[in-house]
Amino acid sequence: MAEMFADVRLFGPPVTDGEYIALSEHEMVHLHEYTRIYAVPGLYEHVVQERLQCRSPQVAAEGLLRAVARLGLEPGSLTVLDIGAGTGLVGELVRRGGVGRVVGVDPLPAARRASLRDRPGVYADYVVGDFLLGDTLGESLRPYAFGGLVSAGAFGGTHATPRALENALKVLSPGAPVAFTIDERWMDASDPDGFGAAVERLVAGGGLTVLERTRFQHRVTTTGEPIFYQLVVGRTG
Repeated sequence: MAEMFADVRLFGPPVTDGEYIALSEHEMVHLHEYTRIYAVPGLYEHVVQERLQCRSPQVAAEGLLRAVARLGLEPGSLTVLDIGAGTGLVGELVRRGGVGRVVGVDPLPAARRASLRDRPGVYADYVVGDFLLGDTLGESLRPYAFGGLVSAGAFGGTHATPRALENALKVLSPGAPVAFTIDERWMDASDPDGFGAAVERLVAGGGLTVLERTRFQHRVTTTGEPIFYQLVVGRTG
C-alpha cells in the first residue's frame, strides 16, 4: 500500500487553514475532506493510521472490550453501536475481539460506501444519519437492542456535539459498556457547552458511570506535533 501512495504528500497545519494532503501534482485536499479521501480505497488508512500514527480506533476498541470483560458480559451476545464508523476500522477491531454484531452510524454516505467496499461483512447494518437528529435516526435503529457503544474521534470539534452523545446513550440498554475518544481540548469541564461538562452531567444524573478516563496520544499533525485525546470508558445507568 505504501508504494501505491508513494506520491501522497502531507502539508500544514497553518494556524488558520489546517492540514492538507497532496494526492498528486495537481490535486490537494483538506485532511477532513472525507468524501474525496474515502473515494480512494485505502487512502484514509494510509494517511491517518500509518503516516499520522492515529491510535484512537485501537484505543477505543480495546477500551470497549475491557469494559465488556469487567462487567462480566459475553461479547458474542452483544450488538454494539459504532458512532462515526467511517471506513469501518473500529467495527472490524471489535468484531475481532469477539463482539457478535456491530451497527455503524455515520453522517456521510461516502463513509458507508467506503466501509461496504473495503470491509464487507463487518457491519450487520450501516446507517447514514446524525445523532443530532435523534428522533429520525432512532427510527432506523429501533430494530436493534444495543448492548454497547464505541466511538473513535467522532465527538467534539467540527464533529458530533454533546447533544449527539446524549442522544446516542439513550438508545443503549441499561448497564451497557461504552467507550469513546475525544480531543482533550473539548473535555474542559469549565466549558458548559463542552464534553467535559456533558460527561459530568451524565454521571450526576445517573446516565453514565465512568470506569476509566485516560489521556493518550491520538495522532501527530501533518508537521509531526502530537495531538492528545481522552478515552472515556463506562457503562450506562
